[in-house]
Amino acid sequence: MTPPPISVRPARAADAHTLAALSIQVWLATYTEGVSDLFARYVLSEFTPEKFLALVNAPDVSLHVAEVDERLVGYALVRSGVPQPLLPEADSELCSLYVQEPFTRHGVGSALLRAARAGNDGLWLMVNVQNLRACSFYEKHGFVVRGSTDFVLGEGRHRNHVLAMPQAVSSGD
Repeated sequence: MTPPPISVRPARAADAHTLAALSIQVWLATYTEGVSDLFARYVLSEFTPEKFLALVNAPDVSLHVAEVDERLVGYALVRSGVPQPLLPEADSELCSLYVQEPFTRHGVGSALLRAARAGNDGLWLMVNVQNLRACSFYEKHGFVVRGSTDFVLGEGRHRNHVLAMPQAVSSGD
């Protein structure tokens, strides 16, 4: 079966509610088995239409959405000017690359990553070490582990890889 055509475009203000709903769905499906009060409070406070509207209008943010049949199926969020202490050469963070489950392995993530990388040479990101599918995806696209850090939520600490593209080595010519 041929996958449906994917289009990628910059996010618009009208996407804010859909981005919030998509984020909650993907985050919970990726990081939980059952929903605790802590996780529910986290997603309902972090993934709001108001926050996405602010991101769409922020000058230091690149937010691209993927559509299939005029419905959002994923997005990539990049913040520029975000240094990573482990990577002094990197200054743009890929904060999120979310793809709705039915559309994984159909090129949506790769299309969004291309949009995220456009104009962002020093791109870095964090990925949960237990999210093996995401770790493999980024490795396939040339990212390498450059260190680790923890995502802290409540009393829990969740180990994350810090990834970046390898820097070009000068040949001295």
